[in-house]
Amino acid sequence: MLSTPLSFQMITRDMSATLKRTAAQPDVKRATEYYQENIGKVTSIDGFLDDQRLYSYAMKAFGLEDMTYAKAFMRKVLESDLSDSASFANKLVDKRYQEFAKAFSFLTPSAQSEDALADIEKKYTENATKQGDSQSLIRLSTLAYEKSLSAVKTVDDFLADDALVAYATTAFGVDPPGTAANAKIFLKRILTSDPADADSFAASQTKSAWKDFAAAFNFSEDGNVRIQTSDQATDTVSSYLRQTVEVQAGEENEGVRLALYFERKASTITSGYSILADTALLTVVQTALGLSSQTSNADIDVQASYIESRLDIKSLSDPAELKKFLTRFTALWEAANPSSTATTSVATLITGQSSSVMSADMLMSLQGLKLGGL
Repeated sequence: MLSTPLSFQMITRDMSATLKRTAAQPDVKRATEYYQENIGKVTSIDGFLDDQRLYSYAMKAFGLEDMTYAKAFMRKVLESDLSDSASFANKLVDKRYQEFAKAFSFLTPSAQSEDALADIEKKYTENATKQGDSQSLIRLSTLAYEKSLSAVKTVDDFLADDALVAYATTAFGVDPPGTAANAKIFLKRILTSDPADADSFAASQTKSAWKDFAAAFNFSEDGNVRIQTSDQATDTVSSYLRQTVEVQAGEENEGVRLALYFERKASTITSGYSILADTALLTVVQTALGLSSQTSNADIDVQASYIESRLDIKSLSDPAELKKFLTRFTALWEAANPSSTATTSVATLITGQSSSVMSADMLMSLQGLKLGGL
């Protein structure tokens, strides 16, 4: 078995290649293809929870695989209004549930996400101004667009409203070909194709603006408003692949899994309290700083203050510094949890004792080695 530092280095040296290899694994590929092909067909929470393959895929993507059995609980999460601080998901300490609820739009499915709506309004303002429209007329057109769009449930609803179509095509500077009837057929094919698929109708158009036009809306292949935008579905797949890499690494070496997890979560760490709230993050920090797990018995404010005095949390946003920190962690993890007899032998030669029974003093001594640390 490879050592913890070497295993971690091999996985992260080219993470995109690692993820690509993981995605090509037969079981992973089948699960991902099923999710991509079917998530757009879901129109309700019941439909989502009843499809075990879709539901379990999403749960794993958000690191909630152990809670897959708790469908009643997860229903409450999905029914939560995230704009309400008192909603079920917002009251949960574990922020993964909020992220899960945020990834779907069961409460208020919309033909456009907030970001896409803001973008199309910006584009419309720019193009309408160039056409000579007054700012007051542009504002009125935008307000009318927002109001009408909120009632759209299908692509046919959208295409039936000439004002909506005119606003959107003006924003993207596109003009569908043919007669009015043919133009709507063309637009429907554009709006119900997957812009992320290079072979789709939208992506295959000579004018790239049609691909952007399709990506700005949230219609499934059957014309319904999706409960996940194309970007959200892509993010879910990416998260699933990353989670799979971590889980598979953990089956061989728990230290590698912890290092990968810390690397992924580092950008979310804002204080010592962020670390204390996550057992996995805390394990990494305690190991890297040579702290006993018994320090967790101390007052939480004292723990947070001490961690912040020993660890420059802002430095974790620097890839080079994060790499140094995780090099330190993986080396110390390997010293305390040798993954091979070779590691044990080296540790014995250096310390005169097996690393499997290494004293706390010796670990503290190793912690002081220059490993690109703090």
